[in-house]
Amino acid sequence: MSSRTIKNRWKHRNKILLAYSDKSGSVYDYPNLNSAFMVGRHPVRVFHEDLIKIPKGSVLFSLPERHPVFYNPKKNDFDSLTHSIDGQEIWAVSSFLSSGYLRTHLPAYQKKKNAPILPLWAYTGVVIIDGEFFVPALRVDVDPRSDPEQHQNDYKLGIEIKNLQKKYPNNRLIKQLSFCSKEYRCLCARNFFLSRFEAPLPTSQYCNARCIGCLSYQKNSGFSESQIRLNFKPTPDEISQLILHHIENVDASIVSFGQGCEGEPLLRGKDLAKAITIVRKKTCKGTININTNGSLPKMVKILIDSGLDSIRISLNSPTSKYYKRYFNPVNYIFDDVLRSIEISLEAGIFVSINLFFLPGFTDMESEVESLFSFFNKFPVNMIQTRNLNIDPEYYLDTIGYIESAPIGIKKLLNLIKKIFPSIKIGYYNPPKERMYS
Repeated sequence: MSSRTIKNRWKHRNKILLAYSDKSGSVYDYPNLNSAFMVGRHPVRVFHEDLIKIPKGSVLFSLPERHPVFYNPKKNDFDSLTHSIDGQEIWAVSSFLSSGYLRTHLPAYQKKKNAPILPLWAYTGVVIIDGEFFVPALRVDVDPRSDPEQHQNDYKLGIEIKNLQKKYPNNRLIKQLSFCSKEYRCLCARNFFLSRFEAPLPTSQYCNARCIGCLSYQKNSGFSESQIRLNFKPTPDEISQLILHHIENVDASIVSFGQGCEGEPLLRGKDLAKAITIVRKKTCKGTININTNGSLPKMVKILIDSGLDSIRISLNSPTSKYYKRYFNPVNYIFDDVLRSIEISLEAGIFVSINLFFLPGFTDMESEVESLFSFFNKFPVNMIQTRNLNIDPEYYLDTIGYIESAPIGIKKLLNLIKKIFPSIKIGYYNPPKERMYS
């Protein structure tokens, strides 16, 4: 699926119009219908206060074999729209938001019996106002590291890639990041070559979880991989060479193990510890971070003792049963994850939770209660809010969730800020210089 183009055929000043797609991928607005969004499995009405103009860098998707849903005031209920005014069958439309934004509502649709499971993207509702796309979302981090304006520089990028490959001709990790920056347009890899912000450190071929939303490898799942998983083991020397280059050339620098193109970095913890030790013998500058599932608490302790500065541990839920049904852990349990968080907090390093958000699930009352109980026990420094990349219905079916009333994503964030004011809410790993600001 790819970006779509709008063909606006009516003018309804400031009116929220339903967006739909024909089978060729063109997007239209539909007159005189009240748009709807979804939270969990339930359609809700759309209001102006929920909307922002679609952020630059976002894209649109058609949702095959899914008809858009609208609010019918005559029935005070919701209906699906199956055909356009011209009599052609139509599909619902979704947006995929650029980095730094959190969705608050899902697209509303009625699924046909033969509808395929959607690919691994984060689906957000979209409407049209005065010929422009609007989405239910809010910016959660003003850091510009992934903003489109920062990445309109392919010519300069190509020069810097050649320079670094010449400087480090035998470093396979730099060759890997070169591939990622060009083939996948990985923004982190691009930032490394452009000597700014955060540098990625993919190091692990394998994983000890079988996440249903894994972007790099799922055996016989039917899902297409977003990127091919790393297929070699960078040595401690290769890893430390990359870290030192970035730290020495970037102010307020950060480097991170654990990327979307690899498995679980803790499985290579001993080699990562060696690399960190090499770096820390030469400099105390820079922030060394790990993005991890937190499955091996003893290895977390080894990395901290070697000089790790911060850790980000991923959760889809603080509720054990939902965690297990999403992550499908292999040779570890949820208590190991909690122990890794506890060890990190006791050591005094900066601790973030990478929390996967799905409107209607993350903000339902029972999950909010579990989340607040978790924060009371584990006072982490930051929540990194992530839109969960998965077909919403497939996710809810797979984890077998027991529904309770949602309070709304915006209300949830406001409550966290009020009840836990010391917890930072954002999107990106912060460097030391900005961890507590």
